Amino acid sequence: MSAIVTPLIWTVVVALVLWPRLVGRRLGFGAYVLTMAPNELPLLLTAVLAATMVTSDRPDGALGAVWWVMWAFVLGGLVWAHLRALRAAGALDGALESALGAGWRQELGLGFALRSRRVRAWLAGVLLPFQRRWRGVERIRGVPYGPDPAHRLDVYRAPGVVGRRPILLHFHEGGFVQGSRSREGVALLRGLAAAGWLCLSVDYRLRERGAFPHPLVDAKRAIAWARAHAAEHGADPAEVYLIGGSAGGHLAIGAALTADDPRFQRGFERADTSVAAAVSLYGYLGPRSADPASDPASLAGPASPPLMLVDAANDTALPPGGSAAWAAQLRGDSGAPVVRAVLPGAQHAFDLFASVRARLVADAVEEFLAWVRATREPAAGAR
Repeated sequence: MSAIVTPLIWTVVVALVLWPRLVGRRLGFGAYVLTMAPNELPLLLTAVLAATMVTSDRPDGALGAVWWVMWAFVLGGLVWAHLRALRAAGALDGALESALGAGWRQELGLGFALRSRRVRAWLAGVLLPFQRRWRGVERIRGVPYGPDPAHRLDVYRAPGVVGRRPILLHFHEGGFVQGSRSREGVALLRGLAAAGWLCLSVDYRLRERGAFPHPLVDAKRAIAWARAHAAEHGADPAEVYLIGGSAGGHLAIGAALTADDPRFQRGFERADTSVAAAVSLYGYLGPRSADPASDPASLAGPASPPLMLVDAANDTALPPGGSAAWAAQLRGDSGAPVVRAVLPGAQHAFDLFASVRARLVADAVEEFLAWVRATREPAAGAR
């Protein structure tokens, strides 16, 4: 019987990778935690588990047949999970074309070599899923951007960039109770820094101190800091963009849609906290309190900047149907394009690893930001 235990455990895990809602809403967060690595690193686990199967004992008789069936399901399911991750490219392309128009890349002359970029994303995602460093990109850790001990950010930049860099601020996930600036989004931050961006990964107040509106105030303080210190890093204060995952997506969209609101800028009311665009990855965009400003999906208006929402089709950490409703509300009220891509098979926090899916998303975000930069009014930005 002991020989059956390992394939049985992995059969359950892979079943949750393929059909995470089998466990129901109440256990959805547990399903997300349990399947995070198998969903993003399926080929690596396929190799490891194939070696485990070959070297393990096989039961005789009927149990032996069950043993074979379970291992076939596990290995086949992981290969399917990898193929499903590749479909992110099509979902992202379709979402961008739907919002920005067919042929938008060619019209703007962005010059992205999609095929080679996709091949590089696949190779790197398969061979280097744990990559945390990029050649030529330096990281300055723990830079204070405000008076609170939580007000710290990491700077990612590539020395020797010619011209002034655009600025991207990243806010981590964690439900406003945990998380850190050094966990998710490394592939995106390092990749954009290598492409000439100044990337800032921002911590903010959490738990009791993270009640609304404190994290939003922190996000705005970080934006103000980025503008004030842009020249020190060779960056352009007129080009500030936001991105965040889950709770960080709430902050990115919320901050983008409450630009210069003095209620959330006490002590730095005169600072310019407007941004050129914002991106939410698997973001929670619903209310946090009775204050309407704590509900990002309700804040869009004619002057809203372009937004991009990248949601996970199998996200069991967010309320069912919430992502689609939030996107519809933003689209209905916004005066700028709202791109929404739903990634097949993806779960919450899909950018924890430098996986194939995370790299494809990073490339699509870079393309969206390039479109925003190419279509902005030259005089827009810092005041």
